[in-house]
Amino acid sequence: MITIYIFIVGLCFGSFANVIIYRFPRKISIISPPSFCIFCKKKLSFFDLLPIISYTVLLGKCRYCRKPINLRYPLIECICAIIFVVNFTLYPVIMFVPLTILAFVLLCVASIDYDTQIISDVFIIILAITGIFWLIFAEFLGIMHNIPQNILQNALIAVLVGALPLWIIDKLTLLFLKQDGFGYGDIKLMGVVGLFLGWQLILVAYLFAFVAGGAVATVLLATKQAKPGQYIAFAPFLAIGIMLALWFGKFFIFL
Repeated sequence: MITIYIFIVGLCFGSFANVIIYRFPRKISIISPPSFCIFCKKKLSFFDLLPIISYTVLLGKCRYCRKPINLRYPLIECICAIIFVVNFTLYPVIMFVPLTILAFVLLCVASIDYDTQIISDVFIIILAITGIFWLIFAEFLGIMHNIPQNILQNALIAVLVGALPLWIIDKLTLLFLKQDGFGYGDIKLMGVVGLFLGWQLILVAYLFAFVAGGAVATVLLATKQAKPGQYIAFAPFLAIGIMLALWFGKFFIFL
């Protein structure tokens, strides 16, 4: 029953993520106006906003103008719910909260970057604040239980390990190819994620991200959906790498 409850809560947060993903790049308040159809601008009722259920009952169309609703909306709701359940299954409650905040923000960042190729500093600041508070709390718990973990020192190393690889690649690309390799949003994102993962898992996250990004880029080039030198949003692949590192990274560390 608890797992079902967590899944439902995840669906609701996924619905909220959809609001952020649509409104934030357009500089629309996430509070007002109430949810509306992006085509006919009709205000949506409570029954139009039930995660997954409304989309299924309405057959993927707006109740009022019958324009098709993007499949991404229920997909993001499902992804968010699955993330909530997996985090709840793998981690104790004390770690579930900060890691799920991380995952939720990554879901928003990845989707917005896919649409706009922009990572706002607002999301970076949210993650930085969450990560710092988590580290202070974890350090306090270590002191209370006489565990000398040097958490804050290790976190600083992880921030550098997170940011430096992309920064170095970007500078080398700029030097030899005369164009940016990565945006500074990607660099800052991986830096703050170091607060959550630690330097070892950050490296595993990079492994997953570059493998996924390379595979997709190869397919896009082979099918001529992208051209050599064309920029592709990398935050979605970083988000995938980070979550896979959180869930499976320990198996790579102890190989």
